[in-house]
Amino acid sequence: MKTVLYRFLSVGALFLLAGQAAADEHPVLGQGNISCSSWLEGRQSDNAGPSRTAWVLGFMTAFNQYGSKSKADDVSEGKSTEELMNWIDDYCRRHPGDNLHRASAAFIDEFRRRTGR
Repeated sequence: MKTVLYRFLSVGALFLLAGQAAADEHPVLGQGNISCSSWLEGRQSDNAGPSRTAWVLGFMTAFNQYGSKSKADDVSEGKSTEELMNWIDDYCRRHPGDNLHRASAAFIDEFRRRTGR
């Protein structure tokens, strides 16, 4: 009887964890799905393309518009596009298996940690 109960509880816990992981994942469209290693290859060969850079800038703009607590917040903090892309480059060097979406989200997470926003 205890074995059946433990199995039931174990299976239930797995479903809860799987459900939580699925709830944390949102669909990612377009260039956000490319791997960090592909991003870096493109940046090395000057082939990152404007669409990839535009995707990152659009992600940051969306945060400013919809994710920020204050209309005065600017996640870029006035940095140039090249400075922002260099931050993504650094992240991708450390996490080549992540995708561009995760790199962009990490940028915003760092902004939030630093500023408390």
